[in-house]
Amino acid sequence: MEKLKNLWDDKLWFKILVIVVILALSYWFGIIAILLGFILFIYAIVTVIRKYIFKKNTRFKVRYILLSFLALTIMGGYGYAQTHPEEMEQSRIRQQETKKAAETKKAEDAKKAAKAKKAEDAKKAAKAKKAEDAKKAEAAKQAEAAKQAEAARQAEAAKQAEAARQAEAARQAEAAKQAEAARQAEAAKQAEAARQAEAARQAEAAAQAQAAAQTEQNGNSSGYIRDANGRWHRSNGQFASKKEIAAAGLVW
Repeated sequence: MEKLKNLWDDKLWFKILVIVVILALSYWFGIIAILLGFILFIYAIVTVIRKYIFKKNTRFKVRYILLSFLALTIMGGYGYAQTHPEEMEQSRIRQQETKKAAETKKAEDAKKAAKAKKAEDAKKAAKAKKAEDAKKAEAAKQAEAAKQAEAARQAEAAKQAEAARQAEAARQAEAAKQAEAARQAEAAKQAEAARQAEAARQAEAAAQAQAAAQTEQNGNSSGYIRDANGRWHRSNGQFASKKEIAAAGLVW
């Protein structure tokens, strides 16, 4: 083992030989090379942690480990592809089928999503239409209620106007009735006054006639005569004075 280490440290051809052998083995045993490459990648991460976090010395440099990882992975993958074409073809076919299935599933999902979106849009449109119809129905209901309220208000106003008109007509009729009653009462009062005045006049006339008759009778007995004009005359036809008439006890 020590001899091999010395050869690695001193002989360039040994390094080249080792590298070629490792690459050849990686080519023929691709799966193992890829597995070793990933192991080296994990070891590189551990080396970085030990060196930069825990501040410990490492046996190998990180860049060499990463280069080894890349070499093994690339050569192993290429070798496996070249030495196992049937499996690569099957893998390619499986990948294509998987891709096709994924695309088919994606298309189906897109179709389902579009269908669901269309159904959702239709549902939203139906809901919006229903809300719009409900809004229109509510507006029509409110308009009809307002119309009925206006009609009721107008009917009430007409009823009140008719009642006011009838009340005014009744008031006017009552006023006319009272005026007619007052006029009739006034006419009756005037008629009664005229009747009483006529009765008084007739009584006065009767009294005067009676007094005239009495005076005439007295005048005739005293020698004085009264003419049609109410003037007194002496028996000789001459006018008598008031003093004479008063002395005779007659009414002038």
